[in-house]
Amino acid sequence: MKVSGLGHFPLGTPVPQKEHAVCVSLPTFDDIVGYEEKKPEILKKLHSGYPRFVRHRKVQELAEFWNQTHLLNDKDLFFFPNAKDWDFAHKTAGLSDPRIEEVEDYLIVGLPPDSRESARLSKFLQHTGCGLSSRHAEKILEALGQTVLTESITPNVDAEKEIKKIISEAHGPNIEDEDVMITASGANAFTAVFRSALELSRNKGKQIWIRIGWLYLDTIEVMNLLCEPQERIIDLLTPKEFETVETVFEQYGSQIAGVVTEFPSNPLLHSCNLEKVCELTNRHGALLIVDPTMASPKNAKVSGFGDVVINSLTKYANWEGDVMMGSAVFPKESPLGLEIKETAFENSTKPFYRDLERMAEQIPFYNNFIDQTNQSQAEIVTFLKSHPKIKNVFWAYQDSTGSNYSSIAGENKPGCIVSFEINGCFKDFYDNLELLKSPSFGTEFSLCCPYVYLAHYNLINDKTGKEKLRHAGLSPELLRLSVGLESPDEIKEKIALALKEC
Repeated sequence: MKVSGLGHFPLGTPVPQKEHAVCVSLPTFDDIVGYEEKKPEILKKLHSGYPRFVRHRKVQELAEFWNQTHLLNDKDLFFFPNAKDWDFAHKTAGLSDPRIEEVEDYLIVGLPPDSRESARLSKFLQHTGCGLSSRHAEKILEALGQTVLTESITPNVDAEKEIKKIISEAHGPNIEDEDVMITASGANAFTAVFRSALELSRNKGKQIWIRIGWLYLDTIEVMNLLCEPQERIIDLLTPKEFETVETVFEQYGSQIAGVVTEFPSNPLLHSCNLEKVCELTNRHGALLIVDPTMASPKNAKVSGFGDVVINSLTKYANWEGDVMMGSAVFPKESPLGLEIKETAFENSTKPFYRDLERMAEQIPFYNNFIDQTNQSQAEIVTFLKSHPKIKNVFWAYQDSTGSNYSSIAGENKPGCIVSFEINGCFKDFYDNLELLKSPSFGTEFSLCCPYVYLAHYNLINDKTGKEKLRHAGLSPELLRLSVGLESPDEIKEKIALALKEC
């Protein structure tokens, strides 16, 4: 293990201490609120962060360069790696009068400063994951004479091939390298697939989509963004509602375009009866999109059921925590998946070559990392379930839906994630917990994420939003723990000490 998540990390500390770190420390409850409410004293200390949520400083430096040297100096600047992605953004985000500049292998878009259009494009880039990579921005700055590359990455012309080989093997024996699409992020993999699926469903006159489980924020937002007013999304948010999926198919049948689910879900780790859902989608000609990122496709081998399998490689594969990347797998046994494969490839944003090379350095340890976190998490779950100050524990094998998960994954393969609620003061526990507190998961260093505060802060402060969270069984004080490679006893000790303070 190179980096530990145990201890205190001051506000804004990147973990690992590298230029392109994905995780950044938000050590206190007040820091979370300040970040969400955009308080300047908090934001000025965040020079990095989860790249789709926080503009990386290399991208910011590129914007400052163009602001100082070019006619776009009175605009909010955004960057796209190609014209195709900008065209998608322009059409989808409804931008009326952008200023465009094409520069070699990227595009600059200028919008009125602090405008609604600027905010809209920021959200678009966050949810779709098709913006400029921090390593791409850094390489551009080097070419402009504005920076010197200090990161040492092994050149590798076969990087993408090596990544595809290990990821295809993780998905199962029926998946080959050619079935795998590598994208700039997991969110971009889903965006590319869902755009293609909508094109297919509209050609077939199908207008209903079903979401099973409370899904990751960007999945929800991309579906809401891309669906047209006449298209309907039916949410089955709770395990009890999962059981009504057959009734929904009986009612709407051939109108159903597809089902989107996570296996297990983020952050409650619920799993639907995937075999039943697969049988229903096959019978009615509906597409089944499955995302097993929470436990990893190595643990949850769902490619025999889904028409397309989405995966964020930022988790587990990027166990050192400094690359954004995603994948989509198109099993050959799925005619529906193959119908959208070519279009999805065209819609996707390709990773920057230095990101591929960096991922290729980490991917050989993918399987071993997952095996180790499987073992450690079992100990952490046992500890949490037995502690009197822990109110609820959510993990892949929980009583409500664990049998659905184990029927496909088997036993002893929970992945690295367990979510929990405490009996006590959330603020006191959070502030006293000597662990890295940050978004993301699936890293060698343990970290704890105040999930609802970071992903759905807008719902916490809204009466309708609070009711939606309550209905889904999502407490604002839910904590999502990503178990790393530290000793399980040390992780338990840190949690126990913080529980004493609440």
